Amino acid sequence: MTKMGLLLAVVCSFALGSLFTPLVRGMAARLRISEKPNGRNSRDIAHIGGVAIISAILFTLLPLFLFFLPDSPLMQAFVPVLIASGFLVFLLGIIDDLRSLHYLYKLILQVAVSVFVAAVGLALMMHFGQTRLAAVLIVPLFFSIAVWMLAVTTSFNLIDGLDGLASGLAFIAAASFAVAGRMSGQPLVVAVSLVVCGATLSFLRYNFPPATIFMGDSGSLFLGLLFGLISLLIVAPGENAFFRIAGCVLILAVPLLDTTLAFSRRLITRRPVFEADHRHLHHMLLYRCRSSRKVDLILWAAAAVFGALGVLTMAGSTAALGAALLLAVLLFVAALRSMVRFRLPEATEEEILGGCGIAVARNAMRQR
Repeated sequence: MTKMGLLLAVVCSFALGSLFTPLVRGMAARLRISEKPNGRNSRDIAHIGGVAIISAILFTLLPLFLFFLPDSPLMQAFVPVLIASGFLVFLLGIIDDLRSLHYLYKLILQVAVSVFVAAVGLALMMHFGQTRLAAVLIVPLFFSIAVWMLAVTTSFNLIDGLDGLASGLAFIAAASFAVAGRMSGQPLVVAVSLVVCGATLSFLRYNFPPATIFMGDSGSLFLGLLFGLISLLIVAPGENAFFRIAGCVLILAVPLLDTTLAFSRRLITRRPVFEADHRHLHHMLLYRCRSSRKVDLILWAAAAVFGALGVLTMAGSTAALGAALLLAVLLFVAALRSMVRFRLPEATEEEILGGCGIAVARNAMRQR
């Protein structure tokens, strides 16, 4: 695609997102689909914003795939996987948004989608001659892809706990992937990433604190799925695989770090691994800053730094990789230590969370 074509793709997804988001918000109000106090927030706000994000992305990608992007074996493998897995993830997310699935059922369905992406995606890549593997490598690669997809979708789902946070992180990650795709000469990666940029930026207008709509699980799971697929597209050619894999991890470092911290902390403190709580990275920052906007800016800045280091790493920079690893280790150790030792009076905690629209419902916590 030309630069003008890519610019039009961004403008189109932004315009569609700006159109669909208020429409979805109005529809949710008419149908009385609003978030109820369940341990996550205390505001009656539409929480099916993912419908707007997904619609803006798909309605922009469809003409791109049909008329503008060159037909290639990589796209022939990507499109059916995106459509099928995207539908499954959206169905899972919208059911959870409306009915609040038990975490065990949700986890099983996420694992099923991840396995589907790994199996079908790998089969199509081999069928179209994009990947040639020895028989002994097929099973390890299959499990690696499935685990990666599960990790990314789960991480984006869990990081969506504060107004504007997930949509801002998604925009930064998509912009980083677009630059990486441009540098590596992968037009499909650039096009998909820029479309995500436009859709998430338009949604952020309504999701920025104080939010008037949430993306919900349908939006966060779908974005996680897209970033998992985009990263697989970047690695698929097999060139500089180590640096490309490391770069993808760094671009998604903030949500991955938050999930790793959450599970590590619960194991250390002997809490149930899947128990919902208000001790995520963004919550800990919220207790100190007492402002959703300040927390968003801090984590967006961290994501931008990791995104830049990730892009440089994909270009083969060992210095960028070393700096990113050192920064990630320091942040992980400092954050985990702070989380384990954290003590705050319950009344103060409730006051801070309540001021940001987050309800503390101890006996009715939603399992995540």
